[in-house]
Amino acid sequence: MKLHKYSIFAIALGLCLCVECKPEEKRMGPVSQPVTPVTPVDPSVDEGKVQTETATLNGTLIRTSAADPSIAYCDGSFYMTMTGSANIALVSDPDLSKLTTADHSSSSNLVYKSTEDPSVVQIFGQGAVINGTWSPELHFFSEDDCPGNSGWYMVFALRMDDGKGNGQKSAAYIRPVVLKSLGATPAGPWGHPTTHIKGQTQRFLDAKGDPFTAWAIGVSFLRIPTGKYKGIYATWVDEVGRGQGKGYFYQRLRIAKMKTPWQIDSEASTITTPTQAWEKKGSSSTLPEVVEGGTAVYGEHGEIFLTYCGSGYWSDYGQGQLTLKRENGDYADPLKESSWIKYANNPVFSSVSSSDLRGAGHVFFFKDAAGKSFVCYHAYPYINGVKQSSRNSYVEPFTIDYDAKSETAPDGVLKFGLLGNGVTAPVTSKITWQKKK
Repeated sequence: MKLHKYSIFAIALGLCLCVECKPEEKRMGPVSQPVTPVTPVDPSVDEGKVQTETATLNGTLIRTSAADPSIAYCDGSFYMTMTGSANIALVSDPDLSKLTTADHSSSSNLVYKSTEDPSVVQIFGQGAVINGTWSPELHFFSEDDCPGNSGWYMVFALRMDDGKGNGQKSAAYIRPVVLKSLGATPAGPWGHPTTHIKGQTQRFLDAKGDPFTAWAIGVSFLRIPTGKYKGIYATWVDEVGRGQGKGYFYQRLRIAKMKTPWQIDSEASTITTPTQAWEKKGSSSTLPEVVEGGTAVYGEHGEIFLTYCGSGYWSDYGQGQLTLKRENGDYADPLKESSWIKYANNPVFSSVSSSDLRGAGHVFFFKDAAGKSFVCYHAYPYINGVKQSSRNSYVEPFTIDYDAKSETAPDGVLKFGLLGNGVTAPVTSKITWQKKK
């Protein structure tokens, strides 16, 4: 979508309740036997020497017809997942440039099928049909992050089709869920984090341990590494004012501390709403002012940034920057909106009218074997000025300009684009990356 959006979520948390079926109702498909999990491979651990020569990716295009990309590097391979219809595909290769549709088809690399997931019936009722597995993201949690629940996780939203086009409009039709890799790497198999049943999701839970019943999309995670507020936090998007008219219908970026990778452990609070002009482009009485897809970025000296999409993907979609304050050597409370500083010169990344890419959004950050930072995102290609029907996924490097500090960018500014100008790189650009020997 992003709207995936990508991307992590309440039409006022608790406004709309879904009609739920009892867990003992008929299931939608066969249930796999539990899979014995293994010790996960931590991507932050030194994996040994990397190739001294660099590999080159000709062009920033990585995969066609792929929205909301998420890429991770682990144990010598790159893993990529993306939004699906009823299923989720995950492709992998030691060569970043081989994560293409031609090299690895989605249909041959499915790790999740909604028709075989009993959670679908439990969430939406008997006979439910999923027509959106939105914005899957790959995240690793260490034992320090989540004691007893370390490993690789995938979080995404299920959208049910009621045949009336209400999937994006009602809390009753969208739910966030979580899968865990039951293997050592993102290769899987993927299944339920506690029962270890292959193919079965864990529902996102509120602070009371009850199923999350609010409209929520674009779930992502950020990590506070030290101090009073140390822990894992989830971010997501919800909406307010649907049907209330232009200027009253908008999205909110929400946050809550996590107890486990699937259960929040605090009340949810709002980080930001659309306040800058660029965030409101494309809005109308039926289309919201957009902020969505909060994704964490970490600096070399403890800096924590949050990027988010602003404006509708149908307009001048771009990425904004928030910076988490640090006070007296510690991080400010991430659950308070006042702790996040919005950069005055947003967007920090966008497409431009002269570009051959438009609607660039849903960024996700990853590193190669040598620790070099990259961003992946989706965008609509334009050919001879004509918008193409499907979004493609692109990869390019990014940096942090620590010298570009200001009142609204106290820790520096994120720099995207191969030319460092904050716009999408030309599709003919070349990027270099390194992999494990």
